[in-house]
Amino acid sequence: MAEEFSSTSAARAADVLPSLREQAGKAATETVSSGAEAAQTVGRAAESAAEVLDSSLPMLAGYVRNAAHYTNDLADQLRDKKAEELLSTAMTWCRQQPLLTLAGAAMLGFALSRVAKSGMTGTEAEGAGGASDESR
Repeated sequence: MAEEFSSTSAARAADVLPSLREQAGKAATETVSSGAEAAQTVGRAAESAAEVLDSSLPMLAGYVRNAAHYTNDLADQLRDKKAEELLSTAMTWCRQQPLLTLAGAAMLGFALSRVAKSGMTGTEAEGAGGASDESR
């Protein structure tokens, strides 16, 4: 009986797996597409900022324009590659630049903790390790 259950469970899992892969692929493609649109929006905003800065701070405008260029390149790469390719590229980069990867992860973690903490009410923040203004 246990063997029969095991074989039918394995067969059901094998039937479901292709569907799950397809759904995960679609979700990843949608996420990458959204990321490409967001990167392009940031690139356009940076280009606009560079135009505004041209007259008053031309050196800074050059840096902002350069950042816009890289952001637009990122958007193009996101559009042109599949999610699996992007993941492979990211993993390769992380192996080549472990210190930058750790620094980026630490900065991201700090930023996410600040965002999460700012969304909490006063009593929730106290429970998360923060002290209230009244006790100081």
